[in-house]
Amino acid sequence: MELNGEFPDLGIALLGVNGIGFESGIPQMVSGRFIPLLQDVAEVDAWTQWEVVYRDVIILDRDGAPVGVFNLTEHDLSMMGEYEALKGMLLDVAMM
Repeated sequence: MELNGEFPDLGIALLGVNGIGFESGIPQMVSGRFIPLLQDVAEVDAWTQWEVVYRDVIILDRDGAPVGVFNLTEHDLSMMGEYEALKGMLLDVAMM
């Protein structure tokens, strides 16, 4: 929401993607959340295609191609520097 408020013309969207086989956890993942959650399916298998590691933020370009990864286990967003680093990555890609 902050990005859209500051940069409404960039069209930055945040979505969660749940891996195949983890469907039972969906109710807990969406409870009280604002970011939409998509369920990966075998026909797409984005987790395998993008080599996702748990808690990865995969940054996609306007064509939907992965251009960056930011792992939330390694980078704590409660630390302002880490938060700003992810925000900067998102903005850089959106401005390309």
